[in-house]
Amino acid sequence: MQTGGKWVRHIVLLDNNKGSALIAALLLVAVSGIMGATILFATSTELQISGNYRRAIQTFYAAEAGLTETQQRLSGSPASNPTYLGDKSVPLQQNWAAYVLSDAGWQPTDDQTYNALLTNYIPLSGNATNTLAQPNSVQSDLAYWTEVHHKTENDAEQAGHRPATPHYVDGDGVTTLHSTNNRGQLIRFGYPLPTSVEPEQFTTTLLSVYPPVEMITSHGQVEGADAILQADVMHPAGPPVWAPIYGGNEVVLSGSMITIQGMDVCGLFPSGLPPISLAPSASLVGTAGLTGNPATPQVSLISLDLDQQIKDLKQGATPVLTDLMSVTLGSSASPAVHYAEPSSGTLNVSQVTGFGILLVKGNVQIAAPFQWEGLIVVSGQATFVGGLGSSTLNGALYAERVQILQNDVSIVLDTCPITTTLRTLPLKVLTWRQIL
Repeated sequence: MQTGGKWVRHIVLLDNNKGSALIAALLLVAVSGIMGATILFATSTELQISGNYRRAIQTFYAAEAGLTETQQRLSGSPASNPTYLGDKSVPLQQNWAAYVLSDAGWQPTDDQTYNALLTNYIPLSGNATNTLAQPNSVQSDLAYWTEVHHKTENDAEQAGHRPATPHYVDGDGVTTLHSTNNRGQLIRFGYPLPTSVEPEQFTTTLLSVYPPVEMITSHGQVEGADAILQADVMHPAGPPVWAPIYGGNEVVLSGSMITIQGMDVCGLFPSGLPPISLAPSASLVGTAGLTGNPATPQVSLISLDLDQQIKDLKQGATPVLTDLMSVTLGSSASPAVHYAEPSSGTLNVSQVTGFGILLVKGNVQIAAPFQWEGLIVVSGQATFVGGLGSSTLNGALYAERVQILQNDVSIVLDTCPITTTLRTLPLKVLTWRQIL
């Protein structure tokens, strides 16, 4: 533009407000993008964490379900539990092992601890020794598989057992370490010696009234995730077998035809036990035909808490609500546990045949004819009175006070029905751990 003969240049500047707004908008877009990406990443991470947590919980619960099923299938007997998968061999197999599978795709290679020297049964209905991999679980809603075997010295050594840090009472005297090829003795739960007063894990080179500890390893699997739980479980040991009769306060023998035999019919105590075991302060009144090793009554080291013994054994027992008259309880193939807590204080028993364990919180009065195969534990007084015929107990009797007033009574130590019944009791967990 020309003004007064001079050229003047006009520079037009952008509006400062408009420029600031554009810069702010660009910054806002950039920040929003960063925030969006951050939120998206955080959301994705949270979803991933949530998914991992869900899978971890589901696999854990699946593994727990596997433990529970296997534990239940180790209880009872083939006659009482149609899904029973325990070791049916007599004597028990040192290398017994079994699997529970809920997935048809399982292969032995899935088990990193698979040992071809074990039996590795996959029990099916009617085929307890099947080894062909196929589902045998009682349910298919949860994906898991479990392995169970008798606990051995090698298993305990893998957990840290050493002579200086014992996990069990070593009854065979072998202190060298074992291996998967030489697993050592079975580890049982019970009383290592006839004089033992507390149940514990132990080994022995002899046959035993006490069943072995079972080791269960359970794998829960969901969407590629895996949880592994392991538990050592055992059947309740019951009271220590010291004699066919234990009296906590007094044993009275006043009949004329009473025989009490401490020689074990089953042979699990090959040298026999004394006929009567008395608590330290208990007394013996009267006499009878006594045999055993020794053939005279002996004083126990301690007094047994019979109330606690009954409490430990009554889980899952069938309640007895009335006196027992003219009935048969259990069978030799399927012994049962019965528990009575009579409101009158005394359970009356007459014309009864029984197999298994009878628990009485209170007193019991027994009239002939009476025959029992197994164990009777009474927190109060057990009295054998009159009746027609004889009364026979093949097993053992534990009571605070024992009175035998009947003339024809025979009590013989027989650990076979006791052993059979102990193995039908629900298992309890000794140790539990999560491996993965």
